[in-house]
Amino acid sequence: MEQDLIRWLNDQTGFPETAGGIFVSGGSMANLTALIAARDNRLSEEELSSGVAYVSDQTHSSVDKALKIIGISHQRIRLIPTDCRFRMDTAALRSAIKKDLENGLKPFLVIATAGTTNTGSVDPFLPIRKICDQYHMWMHVDGSFGASVLLSEKYKHQLSGIETTDSLSWDAHKWLFQTYSCAVVLVRDQKTLLNSFSVHPEYLKDFEKDDTLINPWDLGIELTRPARCIKLWLTLQVMGTEKVSDDITHGIEGAKYAESIIRKDPAIEIISPAQFAVINFRYSPAGLSEAEKNELNSRISEKILEDGYAGVFTTELNGKKVLRMCILNPATTNDDIRETLQLLDHYYAELMEAPERKSHIA
Repeated sequence: MEQDLIRWLNDQTGFPETAGGIFVSGGSMANLTALIAARDNRLSEEELSSGVAYVSDQTHSSVDKALKIIGISHQRIRLIPTDCRFRMDTAALRSAIKKDLENGLKPFLVIATAGTTNTGSVDPFLPIRKICDQYHMWMHVDGSFGASVLLSEKYKHQLSGIETTDSLSWDAHKWLFQTYSCAVVLVRDQKTLLNSFSVHPEYLKDFEKDDTLINPWDLGIELTRPARCIKLWLTLQVMGTEKVSDDITHGIEGAKYAESIIRKDPAIEIISPAQFAVINFRYSPAGLSEAEKNELNSRISEKILEDGYAGVFTTELNGKKVLRMCILNPATTNDDIRETLQLLDHYYAELMEAPERKSHIA
């Protein structure tokens, strides 16, 4: 089951026949596994102390942790700014790489994201690939959240270029409707995992008589592992890929529907438009300072959480406290979305002491 699923997921990604991978516990372990392979493939032991990795200001915190574990100190992790859509700025990336080369350092890794946690943004894969090729660098895509869009027939084109990456993390308990733990790391060349993780102690010799079989312990960190692939395999067998595609598409279109309602209200500022089932916005009435707006939106979130109807949490973008809606559950209806927005509007009016406020959310 695992071998069949790995091959199928590599096919969905667009990876060649040389590709491989392994199931791991979650996105953090998938990122760590891939970054170990990247380090071993691009850096010699002598170069490790000068190796530099590049991430965006929206990259998930698990990547920072993984880089530290593989020996890349905070001083050699470059935080690249993002554009107005919160995607990695490739001009700034190229400039940072050139500067590090001039200072005698060794740029070896760029980490792009397919569906950032905050905004659902997708980094520009093809321009990043071009830069990586120019400087002989490894390209990793953290697709823990957004790689599942590869299974949406309607929206998979939004991940165009992901097939050029060297490695990809993909977390099935984020948008493939699985319970923890069920994630996968994929590489375009399976030999890169073998190079980093293959070991042959004497107590495993009996398992190596068939040299046509590659055991999973040679592709990742763990020796003993649970059968993580079975639940995803069963889900695909029972639901079918068409239903999975529809359910992922449903989340993307739910966020678009929320945006269409929000845009009607002049008191609401959209900070990040609907991307991969995520939208960020905030109530921004005239006459309030930025600090007061931040406090207002924090209070609105607190009130809807206390109510229990829906979980609308806050995050911070461009120094602003914003409300974040992430609509992944395929059972969520447009009515649910509209009623959630109506409830937010109710608490906004209550906190502003404006009971007669005309709501634009029908």
